[in-house]
Amino acid sequence: MDIADIGISAISGGLLGTLGTALGRVTGYFEQRADNAQQRERWAHELRLEEARANRAAETADAAQSAAQQESRFEALTESLRNDAGLESGYRWVSAVRALVRPVLTPLLWLLYLVVFFTIMSGATDDYIADGLESEFMGYFISNIAFTASAATLWWFGDRARPFRSER
Repeated sequence: MDIADIGISAISGGLLGTLGTALGRVTGYFEQRADNAQQRERWAHELRLEEARANRAAETADAAQSAAQQESRFEALTESLRNDAGLESGYRWVSAVRALVRPVLTPLLWLLYLVVFFTIMSGATDDYIADGLESEFMGYFISNIAFTASAATLWWFGDRARPFRSER
């Protein structure tokens, strides 16, 4: 054994050690990469679970709100029917006339609005109202009739509409 053999042994040992270290590092890189992928999958799974929990909580809240709205509508209807029952006079014709008030009054208010509006627009009222007050009075008059007619319409038909149901 000479010095060259010792040098070759030292160099080959060093190369083998370096190769072992490099192989360990490469293996460690792939292990870390696999761990990271597994961690990402776990986080994605946890995110899906949290989204499912949030959706379930939102659906529960929506169902509770819908039930509360339905219950309040039912209570309002019950109270309205109880109030109507208290108004019965014993005469059928009185009850019939009272029942027709809102459905007849609503279109009559709109008819009044249209008659007044078109009468004013045609100029038929020019002889009856002073020029200085005409535009202010007419605007006020038309606005009030429009308010009354729209309030009667929404009151009469609004509480009889089918409730909106969202599809999920």
